[in-house]
Amino acid sequence: MRRMSAVPALAALLLLAGCVSIPTSGDVRTEAIDSDPPEVATITLPESPVAGQDQADILQGFIRAGRAPQGPYSVAREFLAPGTEWNGTSRVLVTTNQSVPVPIDDDTLGITVTVVGEVDATGHYTEVPGLTQVLTYDFTVVDGENRISRADPGTVLSEQGFSRAFDAYPLYFFDTSFEYLVPDLRWFPVTRTVADRIVRELLVGPAPWLQSSVLVSAFPQGVTGKADYEAPEVNVELSGEVRAESALTQRRMLQQLGASLDVLGNVNEVNVAAGELDLAPSPDSPIDVSYSVGDGAVGGVDGRLGVLSSEGLVPLSKIGIRADGLESTAASLARDRASVALLGPVGVTLVGETGDPVPIDARGGLVAPSLDPHGFTWSVPRNDPSGLLVVDANGDQRALPLPVDGEVIALEVSRDGARVLLALATSNGPRVTVLGIQRDADLLPVAFGTAYDLDVDGPVIDIAWVDGAHVAVLWADDGGSRADVLALGGPREPLGEIDGAVSIVGGNLVAGIRVLLGDGSVWRPSEAGGWRDTGLVASFLATQQ
Repeated sequence: MRRMSAVPALAALLLLAGCVSIPTSGDVRTEAIDSDPPEVATITLPESPVAGQDQADILQGFIRAGRAPQGPYSVAREFLAPGTEWNGTSRVLVTTNQSVPVPIDDDTLGITVTVVGEVDATGHYTEVPGLTQVLTYDFTVVDGENRISRADPGTVLSEQGFSRAFDAYPLYFFDTSFEYLVPDLRWFPVTRTVADRIVRELLVGPAPWLQSSVLVSAFPQGVTGKADYEAPEVNVELSGEVRAESALTQRRMLQQLGASLDVLGNVNEVNVAAGELDLAPSPDSPIDVSYSVGDGAVGGVDGRLGVLSSEGLVPLSKIGIRADGLESTAASLARDRASVALLGPVGVTLVGETGDPVPIDARGGLVAPSLDPHGFTWSVPRNDPSGLLVVDANGDQRALPLPVDGEVIALEVSRDGARVLLALATSNGPRVTVLGIQRDADLLPVAFGTAYDLDVDGPVIDIAWVDGAHVAVLWADDGGSRADVLALGGPREPLGEIDGAVSIVGGNLVAGIRVLLGDGSVWRPSEAGGWRDTGLVASFLATQQ
Protein backbone atom coordinates (compact mmCIF):
# COMPACT_ATOMS: atom_id res chain seq x y z
CA MET A 1 0.00 0.00 0.00
CA ARG A 2 1.25 3.48 -0.79
CA ARG A 3 1.54 6.65 1.26
CA MET A 4 0.04 9.71 -0.43
CA SER A 5 1.54 13.09 0.34
CA ALA A 6 -0.44 16.21 1.09
CA VAL A 7 0.81 17.87 -2.09
CA PRO A 8 2.82 15.81 -4.61
CA ALA A 9 6.48 16.35 -3.69
CA LEU A 10 8.84 17.41 -6.45
CA ALA A 11 11.44 14.97 -5.26
CA ALA A 12 8.81 12.22 -5.03
CA LEU A 13 9.57 11.72 -1.36
CA LEU A 14 6.63 10.37 0.60
CA LEU A 15 6.04 10.97 4.30
CA LEU A 16 5.46 7.90 6.45
CA ALA A 17 2.38 7.82 8.60
CA GLY A 18 3.19 8.66 12.20
CA CYS A 19 6.61 10.12 11.43
CA VAL A 20 6.19 13.63 12.75
CA SER A 21 8.56 15.96 14.58
CA ILE A 22 7.40 19.11 16.34
CA PRO A 23 10.27 21.22 17.67
CA THR A 24 9.75 23.57 20.58
CA SER A 25 11.93 25.64 22.81
CA GLY A 26 12.53 24.86 26.45
CA ASP A 27 12.10 21.53 28.17
CA VAL A 28 10.34 18.89 26.14
CA ARG A 29 8.91 15.40 26.49
CA THR A 30 8.66 12.65 23.93
CA GLU A 31 5.90 10.15 23.29
CA ALA A 32 5.95 7.09 21.03
CA ILE A 33 3.35 6.99 18.28
CA ASP A 34 2.40 4.35 15.78
CA SER A 35 4.61 3.85 12.76
CA ASP A 36 5.35 1.17 10.24
CA PRO A 37 6.82 -1.70 12.28
CA PRO A 38 9.43 -2.52 13.35
CA GLU A 39 10.26 1.19 13.64
CA VAL A 40 8.85 3.35 16.43
CA ALA A 41 8.66 7.07 15.80
CA THR A 42 8.60 9.74 18.49
CA ILE A 43 6.99 13.11 18.61
CA THR A 44 8.30 16.01 20.67
CA LEU A 45 5.66 17.35 23.02
CA PRO A 46 5.53 21.03 24.04
CA GLU A 47 6.24 22.15 27.58
CA SER A 48 3.50 21.93 30.21
CA PRO A 49 2.53 24.95 32.37
CA VAL A 50 5.08 26.00 34.95
CA ALA A 51 4.17 27.35 38.38
CA GLY A 52 4.06 31.14 38.59
CA GLN A 53 3.54 31.85 34.89
CA ASP A 54 1.62 35.01 34.08
CA GLN A 55 -1.31 35.16 31.67
CA ALA A 56 0.87 35.92 28.64
CA ASP A 57 3.13 32.94 29.36
CA ILE A 58 0.11 30.64 29.78
CA LEU A 59 -1.43 31.85 26.50
CA GLN A 60 1.81 31.43 24.56
CA GLY A 61 2.27 27.97 26.04
CA PHE A 62 -1.29 27.06 25.08
CA ILE A 63 -0.74 28.22 21.49
CA ARG A 64 2.51 26.23 21.25
CA ALA A 65 0.78 23.15 22.64
CA GLY A 66 -1.59 23.21 19.66
CA ARG A 67 1.25 21.73 17.62
CA ALA A 68 0.88 18.42 19.49
CA PRO A 69 -2.55 16.90 18.80
CA GLN A 70 -1.84 13.65 20.66
CA GLY A 71 -4.00 12.81 23.62
CA PRO A 72 -6.00 14.46 21.99
CA TYR A 73 -4.29 17.77 22.75
CA SER A 74 -3.46 16.55 26.22
CA VAL A 75 -0.71 19.14 26.80
CA ALA A 76 -2.87 22.03 25.57
CA ARG A 77 -5.62 21.02 27.99
CA GLU A 78 -3.22 21.45 30.90
CA PHE A 79 -3.42 25.21 30.27
CA LEU A 80 -7.23 25.22 30.60
CA ALA A 81 -9.27 25.67 33.75
CA PRO A 82 -11.31 22.60 34.76
CA GLY A 83 -14.59 22.40 32.84
CA THR A 84 -13.45 24.69 30.02
CA GLU A 85 -14.97 23.59 26.72
CA TRP A 86 -12.48 23.54 23.87
CA ASN A 87 -11.94 21.35 20.80
CA GLY A 88 -8.55 21.52 19.11
CA THR A 89 -9.90 20.48 15.71
CA SER A 90 -13.14 22.50 15.64
CA ARG A 91 -11.11 25.06 13.71
CA VAL A 92 -7.42 25.18 12.77
CA LEU A 93 -5.94 28.49 11.67
CA VAL A 94 -2.79 28.32 9.53
CA THR A 95 -0.90 31.56 9.99
CA THR A 96 2.13 33.46 8.75
CA ASN A 97 2.28 35.98 11.57
CA GLN A 98 1.27 36.09 15.23
CA SER A 99 1.49 39.03 17.62
CA VAL A 100 2.50 38.87 21.27
CA PRO A 101 -0.45 38.69 23.70
CA VAL A 102 -2.05 42.06 24.41
CA PRO A 103 -4.24 42.77 27.46
CA ILE A 104 -7.86 43.60 26.63
CA ASP A 105 -8.95 43.81 30.26
CA ASP A 106 -7.78 42.32 33.57
CA ASP A 107 -8.98 38.83 32.68
CA THR A 108 -8.67 38.77 28.89
CA LEU A 109 -5.76 38.68 26.46
CA GLY A 110 -5.85 38.93 22.69
CA ILE A 111 -3.51 38.01 19.86
CA THR A 112 -3.56 39.14 16.24
CA VAL A 113 -2.81 36.53 13.57
CA THR A 114 -2.49 36.64 9.78
CA VAL A 115 -4.42 33.64 8.48
CA VAL A 116 -3.60 31.97 5.14
CA GLY A 117 -5.59 28.79 5.62
CA GLU A 118 -8.37 27.36 7.77
CA VAL A 119 -9.43 23.77 8.45
CA ASP A 120 -12.99 23.24 9.65
CA ALA A 121 -14.33 20.56 11.99
CA THR A 122 -14.79 18.09 9.13
CA GLY A 123 -11.19 18.47 7.91
CA HIS A 124 -11.87 20.71 4.91
CA TYR A 125 -9.05 23.16 4.19
CA THR A 126 -9.81 26.61 2.76
CA GLU A 127 -7.15 29.02 1.55
CA VAL A 128 -7.51 32.50 3.04
CA PRO A 129 -5.81 35.48 1.34
CA GLY A 130 -3.83 36.88 4.29
CA LEU A 131 -6.82 37.66 6.49
CA THR A 132 -6.05 39.33 9.84
CA GLN A 133 -8.00 38.00 12.82
CA VAL A 134 -8.02 38.92 16.51
CA LEU A 135 -8.41 36.00 18.92
CA THR A 136 -9.33 36.46 22.56
CA TYR A 137 -8.84 34.31 25.66
CA ASP A 138 -10.32 34.73 29.14
CA PHE A 139 -8.45 33.79 32.32
CA THR A 140 -9.18 32.65 35.82
CA VAL A 141 -7.06 31.55 38.78
CA VAL A 142 -7.05 27.87 39.76
CA ASP A 143 -5.16 26.91 42.93
CA GLY A 144 -3.12 30.08 42.65
CA GLU A 145 -2.20 29.55 38.97
CA ASN A 146 -3.44 31.34 35.85
CA ARG A 147 -5.51 29.18 33.58
CA ILE A 148 -7.62 29.84 30.45
CA SER A 149 -11.35 29.75 31.20
CA ARG A 150 -12.53 30.52 27.63
CA ALA A 151 -10.63 30.16 24.37
CA ASP A 152 -11.56 31.09 20.86
CA PRO A 153 -12.29 27.86 18.97
CA GLY A 154 -9.53 25.62 17.67
CA THR A 155 -5.78 25.90 17.35
CA VAL A 156 -3.32 28.34 15.79
CA LEU A 157 -0.43 26.91 13.78
CA SER A 158 2.32 28.28 11.60
CA GLU A 159 2.55 26.89 8.07
CA GLN A 160 5.47 24.73 9.16
CA GLY A 161 3.71 23.60 12.31
CA PHE A 162 0.62 22.68 10.31
CA SER A 163 2.60 20.61 7.81
CA ARG A 164 4.12 18.64 10.69
CA ALA A 165 1.04 18.11 12.85
CA PHE A 166 -1.51 17.53 10.05
CA ASP A 167 -1.58 15.51 6.88
CA ALA A 168 -3.88 15.17 3.88
CA TYR A 169 -6.24 12.19 3.82
CA PRO A 170 -8.36 11.83 0.66
CA LEU A 171 -11.76 10.27 1.34
CA TYR A 172 -13.12 8.41 -1.68
CA PHE A 173 -16.67 8.54 -2.99
CA PHE A 174 -18.17 7.14 -6.18
CA ASP A 175 -19.14 9.08 -9.25
CA THR A 176 -22.75 8.40 -10.26
CA SER A 177 -21.69 5.66 -12.70
CA PHE A 178 -20.03 3.74 -9.83
CA GLU A 179 -17.08 3.23 -12.20
CA TYR A 180 -14.73 5.73 -10.56
CA LEU A 181 -13.71 6.63 -7.02
CA VAL A 182 -13.17 10.37 -6.59
CA PRO A 183 -11.10 11.94 -3.77
CA ASP A 184 -12.45 14.52 -1.33
CA LEU A 185 -9.35 15.90 0.37
CA ARG A 186 -9.40 16.29 4.16
CA TRP A 187 -6.80 17.31 6.75
CA PHE A 188 -6.57 15.47 10.06
CA PRO A 189 -4.02 15.47 12.90
CA VAL A 190 -1.40 12.75 12.59
CA THR A 191 -2.26 10.65 15.65
CA ARG A 192 -2.93 7.04 16.63
CA THR A 193 -6.65 7.60 16.02
CA VAL A 194 -6.48 8.96 12.47
CA ALA A 195 -7.95 5.75 10.98
CA ASP A 196 -11.00 6.23 13.17
CA ARG A 197 -11.30 9.85 12.01
CA ILE A 198 -11.07 8.75 8.37
CA VAL A 199 -13.88 6.23 8.79
CA ARG A 200 -16.16 8.54 10.74
CA GLU A 201 -15.85 11.38 8.23
CA LEU A 202 -16.22 8.98 5.29
CA LEU A 203 -19.57 7.83 6.69
CA VAL A 204 -20.82 11.43 6.90
CA GLY A 205 -20.40 11.91 3.13
CA PRO A 206 -18.62 14.20 0.65
CA ALA A 207 -18.10 17.95 0.87
CA PRO A 208 -21.20 20.06 0.10
CA TRP A 209 -19.89 21.18 -3.31
CA LEU A 210 -19.46 17.53 -4.34
CA GLN A 211 -22.98 16.57 -3.33
CA SER A 212 -26.08 17.38 -5.45
CA SER A 213 -25.79 14.17 -7.51
CA VAL A 214 -22.09 14.70 -8.33
CA LEU A 215 -20.64 12.09 -5.95
CA VAL A 216 -22.42 9.35 -4.03
CA SER A 217 -21.56 7.05 -1.15
CA ALA A 218 -22.39 3.35 -0.91
CA PHE A 219 -23.00 3.78 2.82
CA PRO A 220 -26.64 4.36 3.80
CA GLN A 221 -27.46 7.64 5.47
CA GLY A 222 -27.12 7.52 9.25
CA VAL A 223 -24.72 4.58 9.45
CA THR A 224 -22.09 4.91 12.17
CA GLY A 225 -18.74 3.26 12.66
CA LYS A 226 -15.29 3.29 14.17
CA ALA A 227 -11.84 1.98 13.28
CA ASP A 228 -8.67 0.78 14.96
CA TYR A 229 -5.30 0.72 13.18
CA GLU A 230 -2.61 -1.71 14.26
CA ALA A 231 -0.28 -1.95 11.28
CA PRO A 232 -0.59 -3.77 8.98
CA GLU A 233 -4.31 -4.22 9.72
CA VAL A 234 -7.24 -1.84 10.05
CA ASN A 235 -10.31 -3.16 11.85
CA VAL A 236 -13.54 -1.33 11.06
CA GLU A 237 -16.82 -1.82 12.91
CA LEU A 238 -20.01 -0.49 11.31
CA SER A 239 -23.52 -0.27 12.69
CA GLY A 240 -25.74 -3.24 11.92
CA GLU A 241 -28.06 -1.63 9.36
CA VAL A 242 -25.48 -2.04 6.58
CA ARG A 243 -26.23 -5.79 6.71
CA ALA A 244 -29.53 -5.03 4.98
CA GLU A 245 -27.73 -3.69 1.91
CA SER A 246 -27.11 -5.86 -1.15
CA ALA A 247 -23.84 -7.74 -1.65
CA LEU A 248 -22.94 -5.30 -4.45
CA THR A 249 -23.49 -2.29 -2.19
CA GLN A 250 -21.45 -3.90 0.58
CA ARG A 251 -18.59 -4.48 -1.86
CA ARG A 252 -18.73 -0.83 -2.84
CA MET A 253 -18.54 0.14 0.84
CA LEU A 254 -15.39 -1.96 1.13
CA GLN A 255 -13.94 -0.29 -1.96
CA GLN A 256 -14.50 3.15 -0.43
CA LEU A 257 -12.97 2.07 2.86
CA GLY A 258 -9.99 0.39 1.22
CA ALA A 259 -9.14 3.39 -0.95
CA SER A 260 -9.59 5.89 1.91
CA LEU A 261 -7.52 3.88 4.41
CA ASP A 262 -4.77 3.11 1.91
CA VAL A 263 -3.24 6.51 2.65
CA LEU A 264 -2.16 5.27 6.10
CA GLY A 265 0.66 3.23 4.61
CA ASN A 266 1.59 -0.34 5.51
CA VAL A 267 -2.04 -1.48 5.33
CA ASN A 268 -2.17 -5.07 4.12
CA GLU A 269 -5.68 -5.87 5.26
CA VAL A 270 -8.90 -4.01 6.08
CA ASN A 271 -11.31 -6.09 8.16
CA VAL A 272 -14.87 -4.80 8.20
CA ALA A 273 -17.68 -6.09 10.39
CA ALA A 274 -21.25 -4.96 10.99
CA GLY A 275 -23.28 -6.33 13.85
CA GLU A 276 -20.37 -8.68 14.65
CA LEU A 277 -20.63 -10.24 11.17
CA ASP A 278 -18.20 -9.68 8.31
CA LEU A 279 -19.46 -7.91 5.23
CA ALA A 280 -19.51 -9.53 1.79
CA PRO A 281 -15.99 -10.11 0.45
CA SER A 282 -14.43 -7.30 -1.50
CA PRO A 283 -13.64 -7.68 -5.21
CA ASP A 284 -10.37 -9.37 -6.14
CA SER A 285 -9.29 -6.27 -8.06
CA PRO A 286 -9.63 -2.92 -6.26
CA ILE A 287 -10.75 0.14 -8.22
CA ASP A 288 -7.87 2.18 -9.60
CA VAL A 289 -7.89 5.64 -8.03
CA SER A 290 -4.74 7.02 -9.67
CA TYR A 291 -6.00 7.05 -13.28
CA SER A 292 -2.49 7.10 -14.69
CA VAL A 293 -1.97 8.09 -18.31
CA GLY A 294 0.34 6.47 -20.82
CA ASP A 295 4.07 7.05 -20.80
CA GLY A 296 5.48 9.96 -22.73
CA ALA A 297 4.15 13.42 -23.49
CA VAL A 298 1.84 13.59 -26.49
CA GLY A 299 1.80 16.55 -28.84
CA GLY A 300 1.84 17.90 -32.35
CA VAL A 301 4.80 18.56 -34.63
CA ASP A 302 4.39 19.99 -38.14
CA GLY A 303 0.75 18.91 -38.41
CA ARG A 304 1.34 15.40 -37.07
CA LEU A 305 0.23 13.94 -33.71
CA GLY A 306 2.11 11.42 -31.61
CA VAL A 307 4.31 10.70 -28.61
CA LEU A 308 7.15 13.18 -28.32
CA SER A 309 10.61 11.63 -28.17
CA SER A 310 14.23 12.58 -28.71
CA GLU A 311 14.15 10.45 -31.85
CA GLY A 312 11.22 12.39 -33.26
CA LEU A 313 7.46 11.93 -33.19
CA VAL A 314 6.26 8.35 -32.53
CA PRO A 315 2.77 7.56 -33.94
CA LEU A 316 0.14 6.54 -31.39
CA SER A 317 -0.25 2.75 -31.37
CA LYS A 318 -4.02 2.70 -31.99
CA ILE A 319 -4.65 5.90 -33.91
CA GLY A 320 -1.43 5.82 -35.91
CA ILE A 321 -1.30 8.60 -38.49
CA ARG A 322 -5.10 8.97 -38.78
CA ALA A 323 -4.97 12.36 -37.06
CA ASP A 324 -2.24 13.70 -39.32
CA GLY A 325 -3.17 16.21 -41.98
CA LEU A 326 -5.94 17.88 -39.94
CA GLU A 327 -3.64 20.82 -39.08
CA SER A 328 -4.36 20.42 -35.38
CA THR A 329 -3.49 23.12 -32.87
CA ALA A 330 -4.80 21.33 -29.74
CA ALA A 331 -5.83 17.81 -28.77
CA SER A 332 -7.39 15.76 -25.96
CA LEU A 333 -6.47 12.07 -25.95
CA ALA A 334 -8.55 9.27 -24.41
CA ARG A 335 -6.89 7.19 -21.69
CA ASP A 336 -6.74 4.10 -23.90
CA ARG A 337 -5.27 6.26 -26.68
CA ALA A 338 -7.86 4.88 -29.10
CA SER A 339 -9.54 8.23 -29.78
CA VAL A 340 -8.59 11.89 -29.79
CA ALA A 341 -10.51 15.16 -30.02
CA LEU A 342 -8.64 17.65 -32.22
CA LEU A 343 -8.96 21.41 -32.69
CA GLY A 344 -8.07 22.63 -36.17
CA PRO A 345 -9.12 25.05 -38.91
CA VAL A 346 -12.50 23.31 -39.35
CA GLY A 347 -13.24 23.25 -35.60
CA VAL A 348 -13.23 20.17 -33.37
CA THR A 349 -13.01 16.68 -34.88
CA LEU A 350 -13.04 13.28 -33.17
CA VAL A 351 -10.63 10.69 -34.61
CA GLY A 352 -10.76 7.02 -33.59
CA GLU A 353 -8.82 3.91 -34.51
CA THR A 354 -11.45 2.98 -37.11
CA GLY A 355 -14.02 4.78 -39.24
CA ASP A 356 -14.07 8.29 -40.61
CA PRO A 357 -13.29 11.36 -38.49
CA VAL A 358 -16.45 12.66 -36.77
CA PRO A 359 -17.20 16.42 -36.94
CA ILE A 360 -17.88 17.61 -33.40
CA ASP A 361 -18.09 21.42 -33.47
CA ALA A 362 -17.56 23.62 -36.56
CA ARG A 363 -17.89 26.99 -34.79
CA GLY A 364 -15.05 29.48 -34.77
CA GLY A 365 -13.14 30.82 -31.76
CA LEU A 366 -13.14 27.55 -29.83
CA VAL A 367 -10.83 26.72 -26.94
CA ALA A 368 -9.03 23.36 -26.79
CA PRO A 369 -11.58 20.54 -26.47
CA SER A 370 -11.73 18.03 -23.62
CA LEU A 371 -12.58 14.35 -24.08
CA ASP A 372 -14.14 12.84 -20.94
CA PRO A 373 -13.78 9.18 -19.82
CA HIS A 374 -17.34 8.34 -20.92
CA GLY A 375 -16.60 9.29 -24.55
CA PHE A 376 -18.15 12.77 -24.65
CA THR A 377 -16.25 15.68 -26.20
CA TRP A 378 -16.62 19.07 -24.53
CA SER A 379 -16.30 22.15 -26.76
CA VAL A 380 -16.96 25.82 -26.02
CA PRO A 381 -16.25 29.16 -27.73
CA ARG A 382 -13.78 31.35 -25.94
CA ASN A 383 -16.17 34.31 -25.82
CA ASP A 384 -19.38 32.40 -24.97
CA PRO A 385 -19.39 30.10 -21.90
CA SER A 386 -23.13 29.62 -22.41
CA GLY A 387 -22.33 27.96 -25.74
CA LEU A 388 -20.80 24.78 -24.30
CA LEU A 389 -21.60 21.67 -26.33
CA VAL A 390 -21.23 18.09 -25.10
CA VAL A 391 -20.99 15.74 -28.09
CA ASP A 392 -21.05 11.94 -28.20
CA ALA A 393 -18.93 9.70 -30.44
CA ASN A 394 -21.58 9.84 -33.19
CA GLY A 395 -21.51 13.63 -33.35
CA ASP A 396 -24.84 14.14 -31.56
CA GLN A 397 -24.69 17.45 -29.71
CA ARG A 398 -26.26 18.59 -26.46
CA ALA A 399 -26.15 22.20 -25.27
CA LEU A 400 -25.01 22.54 -21.67
CA PRO A 401 -24.45 26.22 -20.78
CA LEU A 402 -21.71 26.86 -18.27
CA PRO A 403 -23.03 28.75 -15.21
CA VAL A 404 -20.18 31.29 -15.35
CA ASP A 405 -19.43 34.68 -16.90
CA GLY A 406 -16.41 35.97 -18.76
CA GLU A 407 -13.99 34.68 -21.37
CA VAL A 408 -13.13 30.97 -21.27
CA ILE A 409 -9.35 30.55 -21.24
CA ALA A 410 -9.32 26.76 -20.87
CA LEU A 411 -11.58 23.85 -19.97
CA GLU A 412 -10.60 20.33 -18.90
CA VAL A 413 -12.71 17.46 -17.54
CA SER A 414 -11.16 15.41 -14.72
CA ARG A 415 -10.03 11.86 -15.47
CA ASP A 416 -12.83 10.47 -13.29
CA GLY A 417 -15.38 12.45 -15.29
CA ALA A 418 -17.01 13.90 -12.18
CA ARG A 419 -15.69 17.47 -12.38
CA VAL A 420 -14.69 20.08 -14.95
CA LEU A 421 -11.88 22.58 -14.42
CA LEU A 422 -12.31 26.08 -15.89
CA ALA A 423 -10.02 29.09 -16.29
CA LEU A 424 -11.78 32.38 -16.96
CA ALA A 425 -11.00 36.03 -17.56
CA THR A 426 -13.83 38.01 -15.95
CA SER A 427 -14.63 41.65 -15.30
CA ASN A 428 -13.62 41.00 -11.69
CA GLY A 429 -10.28 39.47 -12.63
CA PRO A 430 -8.97 35.97 -13.32
CA ARG A 431 -10.95 33.01 -12.03
CA VAL A 432 -10.18 29.30 -11.74
CA THR A 433 -13.11 27.15 -10.68
CA VAL A 434 -14.17 23.51 -10.55
CA LEU A 435 -17.75 22.44 -11.25
CA GLY A 436 -19.22 19.09 -10.30
CA ILE A 437 -20.82 17.30 -13.27
CA GLN A 438 -24.29 15.79 -12.93
CA ARG A 439 -25.07 12.98 -15.42
CA ASP A 440 -28.19 11.10 -16.42
CA ALA A 441 -28.64 7.32 -16.54
CA ASP A 442 -26.79 7.21 -19.88
CA LEU A 443 -23.89 9.19 -18.30
CA LEU A 444 -24.66 12.22 -20.48
CA PRO A 445 -23.76 15.44 -18.64
CA VAL A 446 -26.99 17.32 -17.90
CA ALA A 447 -26.20 19.90 -15.19
CA PHE A 448 -23.56 21.27 -12.86
CA GLY A 449 -23.13 21.33 -9.10
CA THR A 450 -21.85 24.15 -6.92
CA ALA A 451 -18.71 25.96 -8.09
CA TYR A 452 -15.50 25.46 -6.10
CA ASP A 453 -13.20 28.46 -6.66
CA LEU A 454 -9.41 28.37 -6.34
CA ASP A 455 -7.27 31.42 -5.54
CA VAL A 456 -5.06 32.64 -8.39
CA ASP A 457 -2.46 35.41 -8.30
CA GLY A 458 -2.59 36.68 -11.88
CA PRO A 459 -4.06 36.27 -15.37
CA VAL A 460 -4.33 32.59 -16.22
CA ILE A 461 -2.54 31.23 -19.29
CA ASP A 462 -3.56 27.57 -18.97
CA ILE A 463 -4.72 24.89 -16.52
CA ALA A 464 -4.39 21.11 -16.15
CA TRP A 465 -5.42 18.27 -13.85
CA VAL A 466 -2.45 16.79 -11.96
CA ASP A 467 -4.40 14.04 -10.18
CA GLY A 468 -7.84 13.67 -8.64
CA ALA A 469 -7.21 16.26 -5.91
CA HIS A 470 -4.72 18.70 -7.48
CA VAL A 471 -4.61 20.99 -10.50
CA ALA A 472 -1.79 22.95 -12.11
CA VAL A 473 -2.24 26.62 -13.01
CA LEU A 474 0.04 28.51 -15.39
CA TRP A 475 -0.30 32.26 -14.91
CA ALA A 476 1.27 35.54 -15.99
CA ASP A 477 3.45 37.39 -13.48
CA ASP A 478 5.05 40.81 -14.17
CA GLY A 479 5.90 40.09 -17.77
CA GLY A 480 6.83 36.45 -17.08
CA SER A 481 4.95 33.30 -16.19
CA ARG A 482 4.78 30.97 -13.20
CA ALA A 483 3.12 27.69 -12.34
CA ASP A 484 1.53 26.45 -9.11
CA VAL A 485 -0.07 23.19 -8.05
CA LEU A 486 -3.33 23.96 -6.25
CA ALA A 487 -5.05 21.42 -4.03
CA LEU A 488 -8.82 21.11 -4.07
CA GLY A 489 -8.77 21.83 -0.36
CA GLY A 490 -5.17 22.35 0.76
CA PRO A 491 -2.07 24.55 0.58
CA ARG A 492 -0.56 25.35 -2.80
CA GLU A 493 2.79 24.08 -4.07
CA PRO A 494 4.67 26.73 -6.10
CA LEU A 495 6.51 25.24 -9.08
CA GLY A 496 8.38 28.45 -9.80
CA GLU A 497 8.95 30.88 -12.62
CA ILE A 498 9.11 29.65 -16.22
CA ASP A 499 9.17 32.58 -18.63
CA GLY A 500 7.74 32.28 -22.11
CA ALA A 501 5.32 29.48 -21.22
CA VAL A 502 2.21 29.18 -23.40
CA SER A 503 0.54 25.96 -22.17
CA ILE A 504 0.64 23.30 -19.46
CA VAL A 505 -0.56 19.67 -19.39
CA GLY A 506 -0.77 17.07 -16.66
CA GLY A 507 0.69 13.59 -16.62
CA ASN A 508 1.24 11.27 -13.68
CA LEU A 509 1.51 13.46 -10.57
CA VAL A 510 3.78 16.53 -10.50
CA ALA A 511 6.64 14.71 -12.22
CA GLY A 512 4.39 14.26 -15.26
CA ILE A 513 3.62 17.96 -15.74
CA ARG A 514 4.90 19.40 -19.03
CA VAL A 515 5.05 23.06 -20.04
CA LEU A 516 5.39 24.31 -23.61
CA LEU A 517 7.35 27.50 -24.26
CA GLY A 518 6.77 29.85 -27.14
CA ASP A 519 9.92 28.63 -28.85
CA GLY A 520 8.54 25.07 -28.99
CA SER A 521 10.69 23.62 -26.20
CA VAL A 522 9.06 21.34 -23.62
CA TRP A 523 9.99 21.66 -19.94
CA ARG A 524 9.28 19.62 -16.82
CA PRO A 525 9.57 20.24 -13.04
CA SER A 526 13.02 19.50 -11.67
CA GLU A 527 13.49 17.26 -8.64
CA ALA A 528 15.80 19.95 -7.23
CA GLY A 529 13.21 22.69 -7.74
CA GLY A 530 12.55 24.91 -10.71
CA TRP A 531 12.37 23.58 -14.26
CA ARG A 532 14.52 21.70 -16.73
CA ASP A 533 14.42 21.31 -20.48
CA THR A 534 13.30 17.84 -21.65
CA GLY A 535 14.99 18.29 -25.02
CA LEU A 536 11.65 17.71 -26.74
CA VAL A 537 10.08 20.08 -29.25
CA ALA A 538 6.39 20.50 -30.13
CA SER A 539 3.96 22.93 -31.70
CA PHE A 540 1.35 22.01 -29.07
CA LEU A 541 0.92 19.58 -26.15
CA ALA A 542 -2.10 17.28 -25.91
CA THR A 543 -4.03 16.62 -22.70
CA GLN A 544 -4.39 12.97 -21.73
CA GLN A 545 -7.42 11.45 -20.03
